[in-house]
Amino acid sequence: MAKANPQWREIANCDALAIFHGPHAYISPGWPNEQNVVPTWNYVAVHVTGKVQLVEEQSALLDIVRRYVNVYEAPMPDPWQLGVADADFTVSLLNATVGFTIEIESIEGKWKLSQNQSDERRQRVIDGLQTRPDENRAQIADLMQATLAGQE
Repeated sequence: MAKANPQWREIANCDALAIFHGPHAYISPGWPNEQNVVPTWNYVAVHVTGKVQLVEEQSALLDIVRRYVNVYEAPMPDPWQLGVADADFTVSLLNATVGFTIEIESIEGKWKLSQNQSDERRQRVIDGLQTRPDENRAQIADLMQATLAGQE
């Protein structure tokens, strides 16, 4: 978080809820092709609660930034490396940043993938998702297919 953002001054040792959204997709009631169905939404999400700990020490901040860059640059065709930036520039950015971690107290995950429906109905939803694929619909369809195959 930028040091210029005053919110960081208020969060140390506070309880926090971090929500990590996975893929999600609208499920049309027309896909199951049955009576008495309603529109719904399938999704994957994780909620993490815990205490916020501020990270201001430069080497710890650099470690956070390095891990962040490594994760998000990995799938790039030509991944950018943190060491490419001028060291003075990197230090100036770290000096303008406050990191934070969450000391995890609980984790709750939810996969709503039509598990309460018959295999046949779930397959029709998968087929419907695949008729207009985008990244979220494709991922939900793949996850639903995996649960049908017993790979959940």
